[in-house]
Amino acid sequence: SRMAGLYTPTDGISGNGAKAYRCLTCHSAVTYSDRLLEIGGINRHVFTNPSGIRCDLHTFYSCPGATCHGGATEAYTWFAGYRWRLAFCTRCGEHLGWHYEALSDISRPEEFWGILTVHLAVH
Repeated sequence: SRMAGLYTPTDGISGNGAKAYRCLTCHSAVTYSDRLLEIGGINRHVFTNPSGIRCDLHTFYSCPGATCHGGATEAYTWFAGYRWRLAFCTRCGEHLGWHYEALSDISRPEEFWGILTVHLAVH
């Protein structure tokens, strides 16, 4: 992992007894509570998108059950210094949120996930 120097993620999708965050649509594991990542001192963020829709999301350093598609863009980014791509459930394809990539090689974290709380079930 590119973030191995900053964090000690578990291998694969094991979770080490942490709470599982599952896709609300297909119930497959997306990530775990031990992968929550604080951005600006918090790991839960609420934003309003350009269409006026409220977006409540958690930030994670790893989401093994998610994948991202499309080109990265800085347009309307909620995290200054980061571009984003759409993130989807690897199993069912449900839109889960966004994957963020740093614009600069010196930014930390280099990447992270913003996953919408309305698309997650916590177990």
